[in-house]
Formats: sequence, structure tokens, C-alpha cells
Amino acid sequence: MKKCNKQHYTLFFYLAILVVLAFGGINLDDKTSEKNTALSAHHEQKTVRIGFPGISNSTLEAGGIAINQQYFIEELAKVGFKPEIVFFQQAGPALNEALASDKIDVALYGDLPIAILRTKGAPVKVFAIDNSRLQFGTIVQSESPAKNIAALQGKKVIFGKGTVQQRYFKEITQFYGLNPDKFEMVNAVGADANSVFSGQQAEAMFTFYYTVLYMQQKGMGKVIDSTLDKPELSSQSLAVGREIFLQENPQAAVAIIKALQRAKQFASQNPEQVFKIFSQNNIPADIYRQAYSADLSFSNFDPKITQESVNKLSRLIDFLVENKLVNNRINVEELITTEYYERFLQEK
Repeated sequence: MKKCNKQHYTLFFYLAILVVLAFGGINLDDKTSEKNTALSAHHEQKTVRIGFPGISNSTLEAGGIAINQQYFIEELAKVGFKPEIVFFQQAGPALNEALASDKIDVALYGDLPIAILRTKGAPVKVFAIDNSRLQFGTIVQSESPAKNIAALQGKKVIFGKGTVQQRYFKEITQFYGLNPDKFEMVNAVGADANSVFSGQQAEAMFTFYYTVLYMQQKGMGKVIDSTLDKPELSSQSLAVGREIFLQENPQAAVAIIKALQRAKQFASQNPEQVFKIFSQNNIPADIYRQAYSADLSFSNFDPKITQESVNKLSRLIDFLVENKLVNNRINVEELITTEYYERFLQEK
């Protein structure tokens, strides 16, 4: 059914929000910083600048809950720090630039741009998990006869080259024993991808699970597959910090981990409240209820860097190298540190 341009623009705006929440971007104006600074408890506290993808307080995962429930403020205040929350509206490279240029100290965002930043020699370390299972899905046109990924061979499918969407496409096709080269790629992301799909210029789109669920709810297509039952194929949102900041301020890193742990506990005890918090970005709570339905204990919000996370990072590095997205291969050990989580355990 055709919809008016106004409806499409509104829908694309909300879809764009979902993409932003998974990637990251540019600073908001000084009023946001002033608002967060006003929340600090004491003028002598040291400031830790924490970058997030999204706008205002509309951010997801454990970090989003920690912001909403003021866990970062409370835990950092206990060790003499105050958080300056800086939101980003563009893709991962902007958050990378902010870390590389010392404009922020810590950031919580997607694993792919973080890995790329490290391969370029930036002195950063992942020290905690924000969401160990960031889900993806595949949506096809409403009239499409395709009921599985195999049926899309020879068809035009949308994903962005060099993105986590491409990684999902590669892994899901390999999971089913399919040759990725048998699909015709349409290179598009964000609003461009949504426009191509809504214009029926492609049969399917591979993207974030939140996005395809929302599109399906709006009658734009039907979801035929996802990583919900294949968690090993999902992506991750990670907490990463500048090495020198972490080394000089280990208590701040531990406080951030404590805030994330409290967020995980809150989520497991109050799942409906979590979906309500996430829906502040005008995406219905029911979308998040479906997206997180595989594990309402929210074990994926556990800040511990598990072997599952290490394995995913290892495969991510392989993907980056195999697709010539980076010039240098790094080991997972160069990317992560468990030092601050171990300190957290000692203080429990």
C-alpha cells in the first residue's frame, strides 16, 4: 500500500534513530554537557567523558539503562568522579575520532568500529561488555515468495559494504552453507537502505533486528530470519577506553563496570520497565520486547568479557582482514583487558 511522503519521512526518521543507536556520531551542543555537568555531586570531582551513540537520553543496552537510572553518576561519585555524557549522532568513525583525538575518555558502541580503531594503532582497550548479543535480521518485500535466505540467491539484497550488516550477511549465508557471491549486493545503509527497500528496488535487506521488526510492524515487509536463535552470529556493543585514561584512573573504569552490572540486574528484575525506557526514542516498546525475547534474564548485559565475546571478536577480526577493511591484523588480546573487571570482582 502506498503511503504519503510525510508518513515515509516520519518512518525513516525513526528507522534512522535505530541505526544511530547501534553506531554513533557527533557531539550535541554545549547545553547537553551543561545539563550532565549540573548532575554532578561536587565541583572538585574529576570528569570522565563518556561517549554514546544516539541523541539525548534515548540510548539502548546496559549503558542506556545506567544513564536512565543514574547509575554512572552514583558509582562514579563514590570514587571522586562525575560523568560527562556526550551523545553522538553519526556512524562509528565519529566515535573513533573522538577517542583518537582525546575528546572523550570512554565510549560504549559497536564492536566493528572499535576493532578498526585498534588496528590503526589507537591506544584503546575494551574493558567491559555493554551488550554481548546485538541482534540482526533479514526482511523481504511483503509480496516476496522467499521464506528463507537460500531463496534470495540471485536476488538484489541490501547491506552496507564494510559494515556490521555485511558481516551479518556473510555469516548468515555461510551458516546455511550458501555462497555469498550468489547474491546481488545493493550497497546502502541507514536512510538510503530504507529508501531503496521501500522503493522495492531490492528483494531483501540485512540489518539490525530492531529495524526489521519495526519495518514489519509498519507493513513494509516480513522478517524471514534473524540471529535471535543463532546468538553466535550476533554482534556486540562494548565499553572501550583510552589506555592512558584507564591506567591513570582504574577506579573510574571499575565504577563504570559497577554501573553496568547494576543496569543488568535492573533489567533482569524489571524487563517491562527496560522496554519502556528504550521506547523513549518513539520506537514502540513491543519492538524491544521482541528483540530481547530470547533472554529476559538479560545475561547479554553482563559486563564480563566472556569466551563467547572473545570468540566473536576473533571472528570479527578475521572478517575485517578477509574483506580488506583493515591493513593490520591484531590479536584479540591486543584489543581487550580484563584487569578492571577483576578489580571489580575483588571489590564486590
